Amino acid sequence: MFELIEKALISTCVEETLEKTREAFNSVECANFMAKNELRTILPIDKVSFPAKPICVHPLDLPRRRLGSEAGKRSFIHAIAHIEFNAIKLALDIAYRFKGLPEQFYIDWLYVANDECKHFEMLCRRLENYDCAYGDIPSHDGLWSMAVKTENDLLARLSLVPRYLEARGLDVTPGMLKKLTAQNDTASAAILEIILEDEVTHVEYGTKWLDYVCAENGLQRENVFFENIEHYLKGQILGPFNRPLRIRAGFTENELAELERLDKRSSR
Repeated sequence: MFELIEKALISTCVEETLEKTREAFNSVECANFMAKNELRTILPIDKVSFPAKPICVHPLDLPRRRLGSEAGKRSFIHAIAHIEFNAIKLALDIAYRFKGLPEQFYIDWLYVANDECKHFEMLCRRLENYDCAYGDIPSHDGLWSMAVKTENDLLARLSLVPRYLEARGLDVTPGMLKKLTAQNDTASAAILEIILEDEVTHVEYGTKWLDYVCAENGLQRENVFFENIEHYLKGQILGPFNRPLRIRAGFTENELAELERLDKRSSR
């Protein structure tokens, strides 16, 4: 199973990444993968590879297009597809990179990776309606850069990838759905509704395993979360926050109040 995860991580081929991810997910039930977990060699994170396209540029260099145009819809769907492809690699990497966790830890993150494959493929099929394929439009790599920064720190990885970056999807997706509905793009909206519901579970896994690692080390989850926010993001975070969905995903009222206090938009 871990060999399959590694193959998916180092692959530069979209199709192979999807295939090996699914094989790893399907192997869980019949694999005694924990027996060799502690013995396996882990490749450094700079060995993780991505397709040659899309070309990655700085977020500010990406053109802004409105959803009212065909080009805008195409760019929007492509951007979400890029996020979902990165999310596959992120879920695989946390299962691959960190040893010494319970079996369910690896099962949970492979479940997430399999979900992200589903999301990615739905979006790619939607792109076909705009005569576009994944890789045709430049994108940015903000999600993966946080994985690189937290290569050796599971507490930071859990705090900042599922519970910060991915949790932002819970906040912004409802607004995207409203815009798509206003454009009568019910097909794209239906995909985002599936993604939104699945992402609640993914963020919840971040909460679940951050709780576990904190308990194992005698730490308090909320302290660890905000210490990592301060260290990696200098406390500069963006709201507003979707309170109902974040509570479903395990955020406490105290965490939400502190996030709102740190929201740099609310201080303007």
